[in-house]
Amino acid sequence: MAKGYLIGSSLRLATALAGRATTHSLRPRVGGITFFDVHDKSYDQIWNAAVAAASSSLQILESNKETGIIRARPSISLARWGEDVGIFVRPTSRANVYTVEVEGPKTALHSSDWTNTIISGMKADLDQ
Repeated sequence: MAKGYLIGSSLRLATALAGRATTHSLRPRVGGITFFDVHDKSYDQIWNAAVAAASSSLQILESNKETGIIRARPSISLARWGEDVGIFVRPTSRANVYTVEVEGPKTALHSSDWTNTIISGMKADLDQ
């Protein structure tokens, strides 16, 4: 009986881990609901604010300033597995305006809202 329970539990865990979204599945979406515009700040200021906001609560897995992409996730635990976060910084057609998009899919039952955490941290750092 105990052996069957362990096998069933192991299969459920393996299935959950296999279905977990990777950070490479996070992509910016034009017109997404998790974005904001930053006015009259340099790209370096915005980038530094994004890195600071991400690293204050997440582990940065990838950071590419040239492409404006940061991929991060919280410390690994079963309760937070799959909460990968993507931060995308890109210029707009307007002078001195950049769009920042944060994508943090909620996959766990007790997921944190990393989107709001990152955006709030960046806005505070940028005085927005």
